[in-house]
Amino acid sequence: MKIFIPTKSRVDNQRTLRFMPEDLREQCVLVVDENEADDYRKVHKNLLVVPNHLKGISAVRKYIWDTSDDPRICMLDDDLKFHIRSGDGHKLRSCEPNEYYKIFQLLDRYMDMGYGHCGISDRNGNNRKVGNSVEELFEENTRYIRVLAYDLNICKGRAKHGRVEVMEDFDIALQLLRNGVPNIVSYYYAQGQVQSNADGGCSTYRTQEVQAKAAEKMKLMHPDFVRVVEKETKTAWGWGSRKDVVISWKKAYASSRN
Repeated sequence: MKIFIPTKSRVDNQRTLRFMPEDLREQCVLVVDENEADDYRKVHKNLLVVPNHLKGISAVRKYIWDTSDDPRICMLDDDLKFHIRSGDGHKLRSCEPNEYYKIFQLLDRYMDMGYGHCGISDRNGNNRKVGNSVEELFEENTRYIRVLAYDLNICKGRAKHGRVEVMEDFDIALQLLRNGVPNIVSYYYAQGQVQSNADGGCSTYRTQEVQAKAAEKMKLMHPDFVRVVEKETKTAWGWGSRKDVVISWKKAYASSRN
């Protein structure tokens, strides 16, 4: 499995890389805009340089799909820290560097089992799953964010990129589910970020208007599985409120079996 980290305007703030063990860090590929490549070469040797005419995270993800020399890929947000169940109910602790290997080994094993797309639980809400083992702590056909793992041998041709400017990971997941490709998300591990929509990354073009347009487009494309709602954002987004979506993931996959 090849690990890609799309990043933009965060040359000096590579949080995901920083927590990894050195040899795993060296295997990761930073995916950067062409006009920022020289700056990123000063902090990491493995780059995938995206041509300047490709704009936005949707185009970047499609470029990764199209150019990867490994059919199994994992795309990570650049501001993540990973956690693991502590063996005491719902509690989490930070992963030690040597535990990072097992996260990607688990995603690879899920693909061996036939899951075309996989993820790691958001830290928020991780405690709704009870159990202490890898075998107990998972959910099928559900939401995943920030850690996007795909078996391209299964997924290519079953989803189209570029249909929404933001929330595109949700659109890809829904397309795959509706086309009969199951997913699985580990709750034994978790991931989280310091702040949603922090400076750099998608925040350079994500606005309330862009978010609202994407939410309505998601409803239009997946009318039986997406509901548009208003959400309050006290601190994470700094907007006061925003349009968002509630998605019936399992219903989407079930529709492919009818």
